[in-house]
Amino acid sequence: MSSSLARAATVGVLAVLPLTGALALSTPAAHADKCTEVLTSLEFTGTHVAAEKFRICEGGGVIPLSVTIQQKDPSTGLWKTVASGVGGAAYACQGSSPSKRYRLAGGSSAGVLMPCA
Repeated sequence: MSSSLARAATVGVLAVLPLTGALALSTPAAHADKCTEVLTSLEFTGTHVAAEKFRICEGGGVIPLSVTIQQKDPSTGLWKTVASGVGGAAYACQGSSPSKRYRLAGGSSAGVLMPCA
């Protein structure tokens, strides 16, 4: 093969590579993993009020979600954020806690009574 033909063949191959890469990127995924179920928990550990919030996927994946623990002020009846995080959050019980009623933000207005002292 002459050097000019070899150069032309190399240029032709290099010109085609970006095009095939672009075509491969535009192909849709064969199966999209559905992540619809949301798992939440709020519990007392003995020293902390702890919360978790995750989205569960059909393929076994877990996506951590934003979670916020709120404490009810007994004098005003308003909810105050005491801890927040992604996937999990914890509030260390304090002896002078004005209230022992907690909830996840956006949850039940009554909250849950915890033995947090």
